[in-house]
Amino acid sequence: MHAVRTHPTWSVADIPYADIEKTSIKDQTDWFYLLAGASFVETLSDLYASNLVEYFQENLPATTWLNQQWEQEEVQHGLALKTYVLGVWPDFDWDRAYQRFVKAYKPYCQTDLLGPTQALEMASRCVVETGTASFYTMIQAASPEPVLRLLAGRIRADEVHHYKYFYKFFQEYQRREKNSRWRIGRELWKRVSEADQEDSYLAIKSAFEVKNPGRTFSGKDFAAFRERMGDWVSRHYPFEMAIKMLLKPVALPPTLQKMALPLLKRSARRALAS
Repeated sequence: MHAVRTHPTWSVADIPYADIEKTSIKDQTDWFYLLAGASFVETLSDLYASNLVEYFQENLPATTWLNQQWEQEEVQHGLALKTYVLGVWPDFDWDRAYQRFVKAYKPYCQTDLLGPTQALEMASRCVVETGTASFYTMIQAASPEPVLRLLAGRIRADEVHHYKYFYKFFQEYQRREKNSRWRIGRELWKRVSEADQEDSYLAIKSAFEVKNPGRTFSGKDFAAFRERMGDWVSRHYPFEMAIKMLLKPVALPPTLQKMALPLLKRSARRALAS
């Protein structure tokens, strides 16, 4: 097992916010929405952690790690991103937008909505960490501003570390549950397909509607936002890394995985860049 870290490996004080090159990013509205939305999702990790601790309450190593490591690092990600957002866009009412997001998202974040078994929920956590690690890899590569590149790199490293822990706990539960590859794959696909239907959409909607009083952010607006992100995705998203991380819980034979990887990369590129 990977050694448990007793505290985050970096702090918000390590990020040189005073050196932000504001002219490189402040007029790029889509960066504002992307980063503000990410800051909301990361900050709400105390609620995610509470749900997971309740679900896995009999597993002391897992709940200890969730409380003492995962939650601390995820909430720090939220604070670091909030600090960046307010450093570039100081007039944004972050607190009001965040409370709006919490109110909208809480119904989707309940313990009884977690996976049907503990192994499958840990597999779903691998999907989430794959998504965040890939997202911050893309942000690091696409960022027009150096301090954001540094921050995204720090967060990315944490998310990869988190993935390794969730995968380890998945393996422990899977040895007992013996879920089929088909069942694991179906649960992973379900989680992937739900990813943008909940937190991402509601986070960006909350940022938009506070920044633009009296205007409503719709599903059509979110689709347009995703379309604008298509160029970043096609050029900077780490498709091969993401697919390998997603496939790991399925434990495909190496030959089959090697054959499937190019097809899955093409399919993922079309889906994410559209």
